[in-house]
Amino acid sequence: VKLTSPTILPSQALPYLSFQNRLKTSPKGYADLFDIAFAGPLLGLTTSFLALLYGLQLTTTVDPATAQLLPSIPVGYLTQSALGGTIVDLVLGGGDGILINQDVATQIPMHPVAVGGFFGLIIHALDLVPIGSTDGGRMSQAVLGRVWHLTFSSVVFAVLFFTSFTSDSGILLGFLLIYSLTQRDMEIPCRNEIDKVELPRAVAALVSWILAALILVPLR
Repeated sequence: VKLTSPTILPSQALPYLSFQNRLKTSPKGYADLFDIAFAGPLLGLTTSFLALLYGLQLTTTVDPATAQLLPSIPVGYLTQSALGGTIVDLVLGGGDGILINQDVATQIPMHPVAVGGFFGLIIHALDLVPIGSTDGGRMSQAVLGRVWHLTFSSVVFAVLFFTSFTSDSGILLGFLLIYSLTQRDMEIPCRNEIDKVELPRAVAALVSWILAALILVPLR
């Protein structure tokens, strides 16, 4: 399967939103489409989780003088990710909620590796959102078929749109804006759209979407 060269999608709240690429040739079937979509976010999330944990451990070992030189993330930003914010609070704050319950403007020093891991979690979780032609959308199309994917995608978009306003999440609102301009169309048809994906791939899709939801749902 041939893909276009990746295009960096901008974001006002993240270093970048995603690397967009489109299929130039049709996959053999839904299984191939799923595998293409699943590989990137799986690798990205795994790397981001490891980077976040390792970076937080490095943060706990620096001396006070060095800590003043570390980059900082405001509490209000950390709480835009339920899973990411909880991990930061668990490692740096002992898990009792004291860290993430501070004023939203409070700056939390973190090692650059941890900062990169935190951003990476959000970026790759957005890739897994099952709408349009994102990687999550391709997985949805492979698991549900074109018709049901369109319905599921519309419901997910509506939920995210509502959540972005009720939680004041600039990340979600920015994602939906860029998505509406670049990735709202479904992926090109597969050569075989009769055979469905096997149960293990469907389970992997469900687990991936739940993980993405845990990362993207705000704590506040």
